[in-house]
Amino acid sequence: MNTLNTKIVKIKKMSKVLNAFLKIGAIVLIMVIILQIVLIAISSSLDLSSNAIIDVFGINIPLNGNINNFRAIMLFTMSSAAVMAAVLFVASFIFKNISRDGLPFTKRNSNKIKIISLLLIAHEVLLPPLRLLILMVLIPEAEAAVSMNLGIIVAAAVFFCIALIFEYGAELQQQSDETL
Repeated sequence: MNTLNTKIVKIKKMSKVLNAFLKIGAIVLIMVIILQIVLIAISSSLDLSSNAIIDVFGINIPLNGNINNFRAIMLFTMSSAAVMAAVLFVASFIFKNISRDGLPFTKRNSNKIKIISLLLIAHEVLLPPLRLLILMVLIPEAEAAVSMNLGIIVAAAVFFCIALIFEYGAELQQQSDETL
């Protein structure tokens, strides 16, 4: 029984550290989003005379001094940063719960892992058409197509399966607790 208590203490400590790192990562992404909002707001006063071509999610966007091109780039990266910040925050809450309770297999954690899988699906299924719409509005002369990253969709499916495993583990934990 002593080794079980030692493992629980280790799980709590690591979960506390992961909670902090994930929250810091999410906060950094939110700060990047705020900076991008500021850059969009002041974009009319920026010198965008560069002839640079920026590849954002497989779409080559030339700056050519065009404010709309710059704004499109900012909106594209903001959308991904927002979803990833949400994923990091949800994951941090999972580890916060584990660090507090010492129990990874709970219904609450299972639900949060399902939320992560839904956020990843949204990132790959909803954002590409939204980016295309933004591109069509801001840069009508641009040519682009919608593409999805199959790896992210597979990762979302894996997270959903892990959520089901956590759900099952929570049920086993509850049955074990009731038996004792």
